[in-house]
Amino acid sequence: MSLEPTKVPLTVKSFDEQKVGFCAGCGCGCGYILYLKGGRPIDLYGHPADPRGVGSLCTKGITYIQEVPHNPLRLKGIYLKREKEFTQVDYSGGLKILREKLLRGKTAFLLGRQAGLEEYVLARSITEEVFVDVPVVDFLPSSLHPTKWKEARFILSVDAEPVFSEVMCTRWLVDAIEGGAYLFCLSSRYETLCAKARERLILKPDLMVKFLSLLLSPEKAEERVEFVKRSLFLVRGSLLLMGAHLLASPFKEVLISLLSHLRAKYRVNYSLVGDIMPLPAKSLQEFFERLEELDNLVVVGNLFRYFGDEHLKALKDKFVVSFQVFPNITAHHSDLLFASTMFHERDFINYRNSFGYLIHSPQTLQPETGLYDPYKVLENAYERKANPKDFLESLGVDFEKLKEEGEASLKGKEPSSTGEVELNLKEHELFLYTDSTLVEDLGHWNPWTHSMERHQRAYINPKTAKKLTLKESISIGGVEFELQTSENIAEGVIFISSEYEEFQPFDPGHRVGSFLKIPSYRYEVFP
Repeated sequence: MSLEPTKVPLTVKSFDEQKVGFCAGCGCGCGYILYLKGGRPIDLYGHPADPRGVGSLCTKGITYIQEVPHNPLRLKGIYLKREKEFTQVDYSGGLKILREKLLRGKTAFLLGRQAGLEEYVLARSITEEVFVDVPVVDFLPSSLHPTKWKEARFILSVDAEPVFSEVMCTRWLVDAIEGGAYLFCLSSRYETLCAKARERLILKPDLMVKFLSLLLSPEKAEERVEFVKRSLFLVRGSLLLMGAHLLASPFKEVLISLLSHLRAKYRVNYSLVGDIMPLPAKSLQEFFERLEELDNLVVVGNLFRYFGDEHLKALKDKFVVSFQVFPNITAHHSDLLFASTMFHERDFINYRNSFGYLIHSPQTLQPETGLYDPYKVLENAYERKANPKDFLESLGVDFEKLKEEGEASLKGKEPSSTGEVELNLKEHELFLYTDSTLVEDLGHWNPWTHSMERHQRAYINPKTAKKLTLKESISIGGVEFELQTSENIAEGVIFISSEYEEFQPFDPGHRVGSFLKIPSYRYEVFP
């Protein structure tokens, strides 16, 4: 799917050139046309020929592509920390320090969404200690391309909220519903999909898991379970959506087992929805368990917002080099800091999504002086090149075809489970749920997107608040949060946005690592 600029410009603004690329703000990979004047973006549109975005681009994509590059708060340059103070160094000096440090001791890579496939392949060529901040799966995370969702006639959504993750793919669910599909939602908060659902249940995560398990039971269950059973049996090719954040919880293994059995019993199509890692890597929980034995960390993205105080203290004995867009908490805890390019300021292959495809986007914006491509810096430091071609061919993907067409599907197995589902569920009275909402971490560095969700609050159902005798605030892990009651939250759930941290410039909040017992979880038992 190679896109070209439109012959008739979509903008009325005066421009010098137009560039076509694919957004890597989420897994949708929508095509866009960027209009430039004097090398600066002056207008931006979704590409009308793109089958995913269909001419649209979400607020997140617009912000990342058009607003972030020239944000006055953006980092520029290379900085070395000396006795808690940062001093600027030139590129050759920074590279020399990198070589001195990284070629000694044990190094781990922590890769966020800002890392492209080249950084990942280079890291894997150096060490097996590659960690990510999202659930890692060893199976194809989607059996159906999201543009095919519109063909489903029965859709069971389990805590899936594409508007907060893969924004533009929501259109395919809307198309399905307008075409007569029956949408049944299970969720722990009233989400956008709930508004479109014919039936919805707002439940704690353990009760959602129990509901799914009953779909496999031969014994008769309550009416709504039986209705879903009949629907899945009668409407072959039904679609099961599952929020990827559910796998960042104590329920990961049982959910994968349930998914496997539901796929086998009803032949449902499935898609995980949200940020997920479909390639070999290790979880943040594994990283925290290994932190003491590591000497160096290479970080791409703001992963330290998941760190607890004890993890941040442990960094004093490590050498940390990081690549950051803004002076966030990870930047402040780095020993060597490179101001990083964004995905549209370098060639970028987006691989971290739940739809099982790779998207290649060419560079569409020339970065300003003082911004550095993480891959090129690490390539020079280690004096070795990544070889994405061989890596992709091992996955059955033609690298040259990917570059030419812009997209390629990953090959992989389906979720598997041996034997019967072992539920062993212990119901808990209260869960703490932390996840992204409309405004992600980077969005809080831009005034107009930050204003959409200025303050970090704890949301709770009024019945739960009354039961716990909570009124105006709640203390979680020593952090005090303003409490807001809402019927849109399931009973037995406290929801707090995970996208805040202490170094944000506007209305700073608290990183999840500062108050969660298990910072790598999005659901944890509370207290």
